[in-house]
Amino acid sequence: MLKRLFTLSVVFTLFFSSITASHKVYLIHGYGGIGNKFKKIESALEKKGYSCEIYEYQSISEDIDSISKHLLNKIKVDNCDTVSFVTHSMGALVVRSLYQYIDNKSNFPLINRFVMIAPPNQGLSLADFCSQYSILRKICGPNISNLTTNPISGASRYPIPTCQVGLINGISEYKNGYNIFIEGNNDGVIPVEKSKLGIETDVAYVISSHGTLVKNEKVVKMAVNFLVKGKFEKI
Repeated sequence: MLKRLFTLSVVFTLFFSSITASHKVYLIHGYGGIGNKFKKIESALEKKGYSCEIYEYQSISEDIDSISKHLLNKIKVDNCDTVSFVTHSMGALVVRSLYQYIDNKSNFPLINRFVMIAPPNQGLSLADFCSQYSILRKICGPNISNLTTNPISGASRYPIPTCQVGLINGISEYKNGYNIFIEGNNDGVIPVEKSKLGIETDVAYVISSHGTLVKNEKVVKMAVNFLVKGKFEKI
């Protein structure tokens, strides 16, 4: 009898703990961006019952590692059981940088899913150009060096996510992309082939320029689908 009561107690404990488990989605803009761009995605996720926060930061004056440390502390204070991320452009590097500071002792929640929208994961040739000149480095701030293709100091040096990752790329209907000075199809800023990490669960392509991707209705639906189901179910 006691054994049966104990078993029932364990079952009820597991059942109610699963109901009360908390999850939060952080929406993170890119270099020179503003959080307001995420309003459509935020609204769509809230309609699905998700708790969301648009995380804003000083993308030009503050370097990526400092930003990710602030985000790390913010997430710890929020004290959720699991978290997910939706990022635009350099926001993906902020989340990748987080992985440097997460360990078994850090009391950091489980990262569930991560949607990267037009991420510069392998760096940008434009950043390579700008970082050569001291005046441009001063104007553009410390992240211009973090966005280069340099394997030691650039974008590719950040850790590879270990959660489920979905990648949405902006492309043009023309093979040369929105910017003819960037090799291959592109959204005007990010070349498609330079956005990939090789560990993506799902990859989608949407005809849209870099700046308008986050507000694109197809992108909004895809981002929500991935967080809910782990796949885009392309529109």
